[in-house]
Amino acid sequence: MALTYNELKRNIEHLIHQESFSNEAFTIAAKELFSFQYQHNQAYRTFCRKRHFHPKSIEHFKEIPPVPIQAFKEAALTCSTENEIERVFMTSGTTNPHKRGKNAHRDLDIYDLSSKKYFKETMMPDEHQMKMIVLFPSEKEWPNSSLAHYLQIIKEAFGNTQSEHVVWEGKFDHKRLLCLLQEAETKNEPVFVLGATTYFLSFLERCNASHLSFHLPKGSRIMDTGGMKSSPNRMDISDVKQQLSQLFGLSPEVCGNMYGMTELSSQIYDPLFDAKGKKGWKKTPPWLKTIVVDPETKIEKRKGEPGVIVHYDLANINSVMAIMTEDTGIKGENEHSFYFLGRVEGAEAKGCSLAIEEFLTAYQGDFHS
Repeated sequence: MALTYNELKRNIEHLIHQESFSNEAFTIAAKELFSFQYQHNQAYRTFCRKRHFHPKSIEHFKEIPPVPIQAFKEAALTCSTENEIERVFMTSGTTNPHKRGKNAHRDLDIYDLSSKKYFKETMMPDEHQMKMIVLFPSEKEWPNSSLAHYLQIIKEAFGNTQSEHVVWEGKFDHKRLLCLLQEAETKNEPVFVLGATTYFLSFLERCNASHLSFHLPKGSRIMDTGGMKSSPNRMDISDVKQQLSQLFGLSPEVCGNMYGMTELSSQIYDPLFDAKGKKGWKKTPPWLKTIVVDPETKIEKRKGEPGVIVHYDLANINSVMAIMTEDTGIKGENEHSFYFLGRVEGAEAKGCSLAIEEFLTAYQGDFHS
């Protein structure tokens, strides 16, 4: 019999609080979560049945069928009724504003715990609090943005009382950011600048045009959170990190990148101060595992072979834990590291299209026949 939501929540909270846990413990938790989602998520259960997957047939977490990420735009992938849901996070809609992906949360306890614990470990292992400058709207302005909520709880948990946003009512206050950075230099006060890549690039462009640069105090750091889909100045993550490190006068090792998405409940990072880590490789928290697959066959790629990234996120309790993205990458030494290559193209894009067609065939066949 599948566990209840509260029982699952307690078990996953326990795992997140641990420093580490075994692959066996992860698989046990994943199987329990799959059983719950199979039982309560009608659209996902239909998809699994059409592909002949059942909780009793699953022996390893990699056997749990991932849904293509576009499915979050097509179906209500939730285990709760509308009255039980506390918050719905929605994608930006840059591709199609009339069809946005939705991830419904019965509550945000696990989301917040996951976010704060792994941020502390990867971005602020040496500090408890510091002044944060947030390059993104507040949660009050964008209540359906997972990134706005994430940055809000990070600022509240780890930012001091002088922390602030520099994007208000949809407008990026470049002058205020410039003032705060110059103030940090004058007072020799370390700052943490974090927010969406588009705002960083906008500020970078203005500074380059005015021949401005900074030498932020020791202990300062930056973190861009991606989100360059709609930017006309898209560039490789490593190029972004290099140019921002030069702009702010910081070592690249304190210039981090966060990989996240609305459809997940955990974040993935290039950790700061990671002397042993390989440059550019993403590191996942213990409660999230990542594999790289062929999108058509769903067969896992061997080490060094590029493919489509699939995430298994135990924190994603109320929707679907197994998600096939539209990102390409290379698998690392284990399921807790990967190298992000970019958005799908060519054969991988075709495979992702076939995956969503497969989902829609199962979903529409059951609900619209």
